[in-house]
Amino acid sequence: MLEVVSKIARNGQLTIPSRIRNVLHIKDGDLVRFDVKNAKLLITPVSIVNKDQAYFFTKEWKESVKKSEESIKKGKYSVYHSAEELRKDIEG
Repeated sequence: MLEVVSKIARNGQLTIPSRIRNVLHIKDGDLVRFDVKNAKLLITPVSIVNKDQAYFFTKEWKESVKKSEESIKKGKYSVYHSAEELRKDIEG
């Protein structure tokens, strides 16, 4: 556990000590989320996802990828050598 003390500055500003920034890989300009839980402040590094990419971070997408990976490990997949082969398979 890393424990460091820092002082709250004017307007409630807080400097995250460099030792902690290094451990969390936080750089200037990065975003963090503040949460209060059990009377403790939690600071978590976050990133913003473009709206058109948000689906790729949903539970449904992650489950779909996991299911696909399991099928591939079991050898349950098809190989297509052309778009025409794939089209014929899709259309039946």
